[in-house]
Amino acid sequence: MLGRPDAKVAAGTLWLTGFERSNLGPELARHGAALVADPHPEQRFFQRSDNFPLALRGVIAHTISSYGLHTDYHRASDEVSKIDFPFMTRSINSLVKPVQWLANSNFRPAWLPGQAPTPRPTR
Repeated sequence: MLGRPDAKVAAGTLWLTGFERSNLGPELARHGAALVADPHPEQRFFQRSDNFPLALRGVIAHTISSYGLHTDYHRASDEVSKIDFPFMTRSINSLVKPVQWLANSNFRPAWLPGQAPTPRPTR
């Protein structure tokens, strides 16, 4: 999900699912991570992610991505030759120092008021 840039965000930028729901994305961005809000909210990537069950239990669980809805996704045509390695390297490198800061700080990720996910009622 980091191998190709997303044309909906600035060059060299990654996005975070649920960015607007917690203080984590903005804080990492403040420390140099090339992160912005998910430019595809209509796709509901935050709710569709594998880590959403963790979020429902209170864990601040986001996904970092640059997936631009390319047509090769989950198809045999999605080959290694289509990966933009310089982009992927720069993007990942933008996260190293902010994540090191996070690991060594007293910062506690938290849901913003009214933004914690809640289970949908079953019928």
